[in-house]
Amino acid sequence: MQRYRTQYTERNKPGLEGAIEIEMEVVSDYLHVGSGVYDIEILKPLDNIQQLVESALKGSIPDLSGYFSPVTHEMAKYGEKLVIPGSTVKGLVRTRLELSIPSSCYVVSRNSNSSSEVYKRIFRNPRHKYSDRFPEQVCPVCDLLGNAGLASRVSFSDLVMTQGKAEFVKVHNEYYESAVKGSKFRGKVLYHSFNNVDLGMLLYGMGFRSKGGKLEGKVMLMGRFKYSDRRFGRVRFSLVKGEYVNALNEFIKKYNPLDFNEEW
Repeated sequence: MQRYRTQYTERNKPGLEGAIEIEMEVVSDYLHVGSGVYDIEILKPLDNIQQLVESALKGSIPDLSGYFSPVTHEMAKYGEKLVIPGSTVKGLVRTRLELSIPSSCYVVSRNSNSSSEVYKRIFRNPRHKYSDRFPEQVCPVCDLLGNAGLASRVSFSDLVMTQGKAEFVKVHNEYYESAVKGSKFRGKVLYHSFNNVDLGMLLYGMGFRSKGGKLEGKVMLMGRFKYSDRRFGRVRFSLVKGEYVNALNEFIKKYNPLDFNEEW
């Protein structure tokens, strides 16, 4: 197996390990990250089902809006608190690193025939096709975050809301439970067998940039409607404690990554 960064056996050698506590703030009006759970209430009984079925079979689509409430889509919860799944955060980090590092895999849907024009404008559509060099070659992103048969060296906890509230926002006649502007979520990122470049790569993928000798998070897009509705999907990460400017600079020096302005 050929590797870009290191030999396979070196992944398990002793290196940096620890936890980074992060906070994510909603900076758009709303953020909806779906849980897959939705709800519809029956407003009144369907006493005339047979009549409605016969009408539909004859080609006249009956209006059922008075019988059911609009669909409501929920966010994930831990107890009573909203959470952003760790898998969502990891997916965001992976996508940004794949787009930023030229030598990385670019794992997108093989079946997708189109993508958002806003997405293309932001990320300049650097690669048009699925590109996965694993397992013949392991790119820096797969080496960090894993691939099929290759364990990740990073684990993302769910981010739990610590401040803010949620509202149900109407979009296209359906309602989406959404964290409002200013809401904050906290969680941890665990890492092992790292070096400084790996640490810098992880931070870069979460949107951290060096400003005046300190790390500052840039606006990133996350969740539903991020490319279609300006009210949704903007977040910013920050560190609860710790400074890793040197690690970030080492990563940038080695890979010269691309950067993107996600404020559309």
